[in-house]
Amino acid sequence: MAGLLLSPRLWVSTRFYPLTPAMQFLKPLPYPFDYAAYILLLALLAVTAMARHRSSPRWWIAASVLLLAALCAQDQSRLQPWCYQYAFMLIALAAASGEASLNACRLIVAAIYFWSGAQKLNPYFAPDTFTWLAHPLAAHFPALAIEAGYAAPFVEIACAIGLLTPKFRTPAIVGLIAMHACILLAIGPLGHGFNTVVWPWNIAMVLFLLLLFRHSEARAREILWGPARFHRLAFMLFGLAPALSFFNLWDSYLSAALYSGNKNQGAIYMTEAVADHLPDEVDDDVSEEADGLDKLLVNDWSFDELNAPAYPEIRIYRNVARKLCGFAAKPSDVRLEVQGKAVLANGVGKRIFACSDL
Repeated sequence: MAGLLLSPRLWVSTRFYPLTPAMQFLKPLPYPFDYAAYILLLALLAVTAMARHRSSPRWWIAASVLLLAALCAQDQSRLQPWCYQYAFMLIALAAASGEASLNACRLIVAAIYFWSGAQKLNPYFAPDTFTWLAHPLAAHFPALAIEAGYAAPFVEIACAIGLLTPKFRTPAIVGLIAMHACILLAIGPLGHGFNTVVWPWNIAMVLFLLLLFRHSEARAREILWGPARFHRLAFMLFGLAPALSFFNLWDSYLSAALYSGNKNQGAIYMTEAVADHLPDEVDDDVSEEADGLDKLLVNDWSFDELNAPAYPEIRIYRNVARKLCGFAAKPSDVRLEVQGKAVLANGVGKRIFACSDL
């Protein structure tokens, strides 16, 4: 609910940043039905949260997740990492009971930490993303900050594995809580004051660590592979599928890559005539380039209008650029440049699209 409340325009159709449906025949909800669906989702989640322990919240969870899935199908940008995780944890709580449901949730949380660490094993995380996050340290000890950045992925992976074993569970919990504390210091109000929509996600992850693992005696085998069908599905989606992202076969945000520093980057170059159609809050992110065109980073646009990062896939960038092509007098008035992420195979490098290619 906190994530939804911090990104209201992400969940409605009445906005300038375009929606990217999962299938072309899916049309956005018109006003005021888009706002009604957003309020209904908040209401369903509130009812689910307040349901008494003895009364089954399964039907409320089912209604919440179905509505959430419908909204994400209308716009893939809504499939933020926290949204994806929460939805499947809710399903886990509805699909099973007792330790079976909790073990499925433990699997999801541990897998996210594991792949989050693995995603950071790239040439950009330590010198760029981590140095930015650890700005106070980097300002005074730049070499130390980069060295810490190279160690951070291995620490996170080790903590993820530690969550699976009772022997190492406590130090793993402590290490991961310390990590979230550092993240909140870096991007929170005392730091960069950036990406507010993930602040509650970091708090929630700390609570998940305490609620799911602190007093648990569950073994690795029980967490990784349970008897319930949904548990096995969760293992496929959270335990195995993220590996496909290293071959460009699975989306980055479904693979715990939010702060990995390695994702597709999209920039739109346009003439001044096209830039004049941008709303004021987006126009602030436009910069003049040497070739006489204006430049707009898709991620900046998404942050300013939706208060959420852009979903970093080429299909999303192409659809976003297509919106501005509607204001172009000729195809060369707008072009999209995508710098592909570093992968083990199927890399896309740098791709350039004119309006006629979108």
